Amino acid sequence: MSNSHEIRYGIDFTELADWAETDNATHDPQTSPVFWGKDARHASQALLKRGRPTLGEDHATGKGHSPRRQLRLDAETNTRLDAMAAETGRSPSDIMRTALIDYLDAAS
Repeated sequence: MSNSHEIRYGIDFTELADWAETDNATHDPQTSPVFWGKDARHASQALLKRGRPTLGEDHATGKGHSPRRQLRLDAETNTRLDAMAAETGRSPSDIMRTALIDYLDAAS
């Protein structure tokens, strides 16, 4: 077996080449990247963001749309929001949406 491994697209090609030189009938190579710690968190967050549906009435069908509201923030609140987003791995929109829902629920 080789000491240095050629890994591309998350596949260890050196391991596959070494297996090809053996008489073993089968081999179960690692076919996707494995992430740990912060890398795992970032990879899973990126995956979740790609598939996020709209928030509209028909979101499950993809035919709806999400109503949009805009607001202005003072610099300090904006900085705090960005810091919380970075710390929690959530988007600023998601944090604002949750905060507004909590506020409206408490006011009801």
